Amino acid sequence: MQLFLRGRSGMQVTEHGADLVPVAADMVANATQFGRVAAGLDNAVDGTLRISVNDILGIAIMPRILAAFQQTHPEIAVELDISNTASNLLSRDADIAVRMFRSVQNDLVARKIASLPLGFFGHEDYFATAGRPASAADLTDHRLIGFDRDPALIAAAKALGLDLTPANFAFRCDTILAQTEAIRAGAGIGITHIGMAAKWAGVTQVLAEVTLPPLPLWLACHADVRHNKRVRLGVDFLADQLRDPYAGYRG
Repeated sequence: MQLFLRGRSGMQVTEHGADLVPVAADMVANATQFGRVAAGLDNAVDGTLRISVNDILGIAIMPRILAAFQQTHPEIAVELDISNTASNLLSRDADIAVRMFRSVQNDLVARKIASLPLGFFGHEDYFATAGRPASAADLTDHRLIGFDRDPALIAAAKALGLDLTPANFAFRCDTILAQTEAIRAGAGIGITHIGMAAKWAGVTQVLAEVTLPPLPLWLACHADVRHNKRVRLGVDFLADQLRDPYAGYRG
């Protein structure tokens, strides 16, 4: 039975192949669930723990925390998946996810750890030439640092009464860590974590009276693996350390 046809545009599924796709998808889902349940029954401490996190926490915060974790549990190898795209815990892309939003997928167990306050920051070198904004409305006269294709910051600005467009942002990048480095380099004014920016030399907060919605910090894992000993140890350790993620951060 021929399931695929090779053409100039690549492989195409045949009619018979299309009939088998739902069955194949069920097979994959069942095999994945089998693996999750088996992992959840594993009481061994030694092994690998895979953790998913975004770039700013993954690079600036997590290495220090995971180093401390492995000092306590040297038998556990850690895989750190750094991505601003949410990992799929249902397909076991990761054992634990550190997220800035509440997981709504079925069969996931989520725990809120902290709320991370945000603020407007810039380097003193930038303020020396451009001055400081006295109100949120003054931001339109400044060089702003923000996202490229991600519209989240523009939408958040509207909630503050600011009608911003991509043209208002002189430095645009969808990698959050690059935005924070641009703030530190004096490229303009950007939004970042107050607890982190407070430890950057030469960087100061402006418009402190403007309240920005804090970032919620969540830990999530699949219900099938929550009783796995490695996962339990990892979740409990991260929950303790991430309540104040900037405590040991040196900038």
